[in-house]
Amino acid sequence: MRIALVQSWLGPGTTDPVFPIGLASLAASLPGHVVAAFDPNVAPGDPMAALAGFLRDFAPDLTGVSLRNIDSTNTRVNVSYLPPFGETVAVARQETTGPVVVGGAGFSMFAEAVMAGWPAIDHGVALEGEAAFAALAATLEARGDPAAVPSLWTRRPDGSPFFTGPSDKIDLADLPSPDFSILPLAPYVAVPWGVGVETKRGCALACVYCPYGFLNGRRYRRKAPGQVAVEVVALRDVHGARRFTFLDSVFNLPADHAAAVMEALIEAGSPLPWSAWFAERGLTRDFLTLARRAGCDTVIFSPDAFSDEALGALGKASSVAEIEAAYALVRDLGCFEVSYNFFKNPPGQTAKAALAMLRFILKARREMGRKAHFELNSIRVEPHTALARRAVAEGIIPPDADLLAPVMYTQPKTAWIEKGFDLLLRAAGK
Repeated sequence: MRIALVQSWLGPGTTDPVFPIGLASLAASLPGHVVAAFDPNVAPGDPMAALAGFLRDFAPDLTGVSLRNIDSTNTRVNVSYLPPFGETVAVARQETTGPVVVGGAGFSMFAEAVMAGWPAIDHGVALEGEAAFAALAATLEARGDPAAVPSLWTRRPDGSPFFTGPSDKIDLADLPSPDFSILPLAPYVAVPWGVGVETKRGCALACVYCPYGFLNGRRYRRKAPGQVAVEVVALRDVHGARRFTFLDSVFNLPADHAAAVMEALIEAGSPLPWSAWFAERGLTRDFLTLARRAGCDTVIFSPDAFSDEALGALGKASSVAEIEAAYALVRDLGCFEVSYNFFKNPPGQTAKAALAMLRFILKARREMGRKAHFELNSIRVEPHTALARRAVAEGIIPPDADLLAPVMYTQPKTAWIEKGFDLLLRAAGK
């Protein structure tokens, strides 16, 4: 079977392209098929015309479209990626005769709404796609019934979507390494976070706004450290990568597995510099020293709030004291850049906490200069999260709210804090 894998277009003016690791993972899980991939976000000229030409030339029997993100949640002004996604699906439908299948994290979060809103989609792969997409391809090739494939959204004769039921979580030991050769790496290597490597799936943390528990489960499923090192070496020696980022929701949990990954990188020659998201709790000088030896040059934290009350309301596994201690470790080692994400007005926010956060930011910029970076964001209310339930309880959204259109949470009693931060960000040109 000839299978085309397409990353959804993000729209005009797209910057900072990210290598589609999801498509690379799918491609590696499709032995016996002829697979080609296309990313309109790095195509020269008219992206949709280029996509149409790719599909006409390749003539796939099956086309998969990855919808990774619904919108730009990390900006002051939200940008929806759904209109360009619709254009991507329309081109796939127009230029091919075989089924069009959509997957990716963005699709999985809003699967039923996406299936209902874009009738040109024949099937949708929910959650992890490697096994389900391969099973769908085999079923279609054998002229079987797609409804027998687990973890699939498909359609009844009247066109209405239905879900075939969940599948078991994938054991990462059963998966091959992503096929990084499906697309040239060159357009992505200039972006610090443009090329990603996965060491595990799942997250045992309970941040109220985060959908990772829904998407990947609460249990950690670990990739063999040696396999991670082999992938990184291949990225450098075969594909020309100059750096990468770890895709794990939090890299240093569990700490023993992260340490084993870093030891494997060192044994392989510490081939590339990298960044990762770290949790503050339990972070030690020895761990960070090992990370530096293994190539880490950028530590990313997402404390999100700066009072113990707000941290508790967000379900964060850290305290203000732990945030400050982790910062001091990074600062004193002097060999890292550090990035922080904070929410402007999370649940539990107070004026005192907002001022404390500003003091922390100013202190870090004074002590670390341009090596300290900060993002101040709103909280998007995602389905399948505790924050969505809280927003209903607080009357911010109705129980049947359509969260496909972005809804931002801001604590009602301190909404003025969010407005104040927005004015500051606007004045700073952000």
